[in-house]
Amino acid sequence: MFNNPISAQISYQTRRQFKIKRYERLNLIVSFVIAPLLAWLSAFIFRSDTDLVQNQAYPNFLFFMLISGVFFGLIGSVFEIINDRRTVQRERIGGVSIFGYYISKYYVLSFFGLIQTILYNVIGMIFLNIPVLLVAFNSLIMFLVVVVSISFGLFISSLTRSNMIASNLIPVLIIPQILLGGLIPYSHMDKSIYMWETNYDKAPPIARIMPIKYAYESIITGNIAFTRGNNEINDQISQMVDYLQDNQFMSIDKESFISNFKCSFCNKTWFYNILVIISYIVGTFVLGLIIFYRRIFNG
Repeated sequence: MFNNPISAQISYQTRRQFKIKRYERLNLIVSFVIAPLLAWLSAFIFRSDTDLVQNQAYPNFLFFMLISGVFFGLIGSVFEIINDRRTVQRERIGGVSIFGYYISKYYVLSFFGLIQTILYNVIGMIFLNIPVLLVAFNSLIMFLVVVVSISFGLFISSLTRSNMIASNLIPVLIIPQILLGGLIPYSHMDKSIYMWETNYDKAPPIARIMPIKYAYESIITGNIAFTRGNNEINDQISQMVDYLQDNQFMSIDKESFISNFKCSFCNKTWFYNILVIISYIVGTFVLGLIIFYRRIFNG
């Protein structure tokens, strides 16, 4: 493995990116201060009761935790490749691997996103008395949201040519996810968002292209699945989740291609949605890499 030039390039580029990040001390400090600060603010606002079971605002905290993950991922990645493009074009002549550069960006940004995720969830655990098992699951979903946002950010950074255009696209990527992520009930919206569908118990088609929809549905149904006893289930989440109808929005079980596999969780909504989020990560990573190659070779 270590004799593989690609492996050596990835290792070299990863060390280089870490070194660059260490020199950006102000940005690192701001990043690691913002995460616990936003966590404290969200926990303070959405703590209607110190008992997690009675806290009616706990689902709101989970949603804005995921939106914070979108914010962390996009802000950390959307300008990265734009700023380095000319440098990579020069270094390519000297044999620097474009793939090694791109994936090292991905690794390093994901590492710092993981730290922000842990900081956020630790603060939430302290202020909202969230059990450790749920903290671990919530952290997993938030980290997946951070990573998929990094993938989208690198994709946008590969696609655009200026920081101004990239910065203008950030609200376009965040605001629709806030509106259609599931916190606001779809039944309260205009029925035209369902387009050709008449089943208003499902998420509308336009919402089903939003990664945050799958993350929010996963984290809500997963909080049910990973709560040890009925007395520990948050009352508001229990009301949100539909126990009876499969394949509806916020239902516990979902019929899909993985339901036929013999495992205890293959028909669970939280697990299916995690796979959907991973597919978003892989798809946007590949698209971003292809566009990045075209930009480097074609100018």
